[in-house]
Amino acid sequence: MKLISIFTLSVLLSLAAQVDSLFAQFEGEVRFEITEQRSDDREAERSGLRMAFANDRIFVASDVSMNVMSGLSTNGILVRNDLQDFILMTGSGEGLKVAKSELQSVVGLIDRVQGPAVVQTEPFAWDQRVTETGRSQQIQGYTAHEYQLTGDREGEIVSVWLSDQIKIKWGLLQEVWYSMGKTRFENEIPIEIVMNNTSFPLLVEVSRDGQVVLNARASMILTTNFDRSLTEVPADTKLLSFTDLMMNFFRQQR
Repeated sequence: MKLISIFTLSVLLSLAAQVDSLFAQFEGEVRFEITEQRSDDREAERSGLRMAFANDRIFVASDVSMNVMSGLSTNGILVRNDLQDFILMTGSGEGLKVAKSELQSVVGLIDRVQGPAVVQTEPFAWDQRVTETGRSQQIQGYTAHEYQLTGDREGEIVSVWLSDQIKIKWGLLQEVWYSMGKTRFENEIPIEIVMNNTSFPLLVEVSRDGQVVLNARASMILTTNFDRSLTEVPADTKLLSFTDLMMNFFRQQR
């Protein structure tokens, strides 16, 4: 089946909540290898990204720890669409549980620590910046089609290879992006093209003046023998609540 057009994609995204039930959630694990060229002569930086999907849950883990706020970092996030919450794995057998209803308060707390968010008001110019090239390739046994975007920098091209053979119910991640993330983060690669209900990115390349400076490629896709426990909270994990986070935060301010 030919990948949907950009126009159709944007329409489907606006109806995502209604069409979730029309297709089966992909169940499996996808691993990415990411290579980023540095601006100086140092060796390229390499990292890995691991994503697991099962039922109404998504687990995302990175080799690189992400700083959420002062004193709190995570290298893994479990999205539990069935329970409407996020679990941030903070290490040392602990995790932070944040309900969807509490997320706005968490964002406000992060703003207090890290400063106000970057506000993006301009809509993404799909018709001016996105081109379906007509090229396709096999990546880990899946057919992927190429879309090219002009980057924000002069001479920058972003290639996103999408497979319509993998469909994900993003649920909370998609809701949070549209309600908060879209106005808080820069939009060089529009999230709508990589996080949608009709296709999945298997390769993203960023080129500047003809040279690839970022390559994120699916290096492994497992569907039958993947570790389903990734989408569960380990039994020995101590879950901290948002109230615990707030109390710790105010203690640090004294």
